[in-house]
Amino acid sequence: MLARRVSGSGQKHEEPPMPDLPETMQALVLTAPRAALELREVSVPKPGPGEVLVKLAASPINPSDLHFLDGEYGLAWPYPLIPGLEGSGQVVAAGPGIMGRYVLDKPVSCTADTQGCWAEYMVTQAGLCLPLPADLPLGLAAMGVVNPLTAVAFLQIAKQDGHRALISTAAGGALGAMIRRLGEAQGVDVINVVRGAQQVERLKAEGATYVLDQTDADFDAELAAACKTTGCRLALDAIGGVMTGRLVEALRPRGEVLVYGALEGAASQINPGTLLFREIVVRGFWVSKWIARKSLPQKMLIMRQVVKALQDGAAQSHVAHIIDLAEAATAPAAYAADMSAGKTLISTGAFPLGVEPSQ
Repeated sequence: MLARRVSGSGQKHEEPPMPDLPETMQALVLTAPRAALELREVSVPKPGPGEVLVKLAASPINPSDLHFLDGEYGLAWPYPLIPGLEGSGQVVAAGPGIMGRYVLDKPVSCTADTQGCWAEYMVTQAGLCLPLPADLPLGLAAMGVVNPLTAVAFLQIAKQDGHRALISTAAGGALGAMIRRLGEAQGVDVINVVRGAQQVERLKAEGATYVLDQTDADFDAELAAACKTTGCRLALDAIGGVMTGRLVEALRPRGEVLVYGALEGAASQINPGTLLFREIVVRGFWVSKWIARKSLPQKMLIMRQVVKALQDGAAQSHVAHIIDLAEAATAPAAYAADMSAGKTLISTGAFPLGVEPSQ
């Protein structure tokens, strides 16, 4: 039965009832940039208008989480805070609002709003929760937003702007694999830039046509040749530093570089003459702001594409480790040391995850 709230105009609004919930929960807490994570017992948050409370199943560690831990991400949450930018679970309570009622009691993929996912519960905006089909494992769904949504966004941008090819940097990771699969399905050639001969061999064994090692002496010439062959005018830069300039030099005239990461940890270096005379555009890309600019019907269509990509395997990530929340304080450092091995999931143990780690 729904409780009723009377507005100032006298109109009655139905609100979902609040279930019996624990008063406290376990959470990983960050007290300052680059500080050690601490496992603490904290209060279970309460959802307000437009918000929901998610009982979390799992949350991955992404490169964006590593930047967040270092205080280098575009969110200004006050310390102490709970990290973790995406996760999965079940909506167990909702504040006033239509969207909250819609996702109540459903399994969801979710992104953080003002509190992260490395905890047993999280409050977030109802609009940041993606309802899931019952047969999609929560372990896969935990990785269902940051990388899959970014991959879908990049291919949508490529198709809308008439690109027949794109350069994907850091292509040996999970996001690179998603871009490669979606590109193949949508008829977009992907030039994969990786680091090291081992990654070249692995991607070629998986069927990739264009795979270039950025450490090779002939890399710049080979990248320019691949761009000429494919007519490539779009590059996705997860690295920054000198790589941004190398991409600018390789693209065909009137090309564009989307900078969406900074794995090199250095400022982008670009020859302004190349920008001027070959009319190359370099701009930043943050998927959170990209999706926020979409209308509600557009968001719903995009999220259906994400779910489909998860279901058919195009946007699934390889899971290397599953770590219990209580033991996960050092997990980000371990993940950072070997990101190409696969994702690390932080599990609360509240739900079956439906995935098996490789290590």
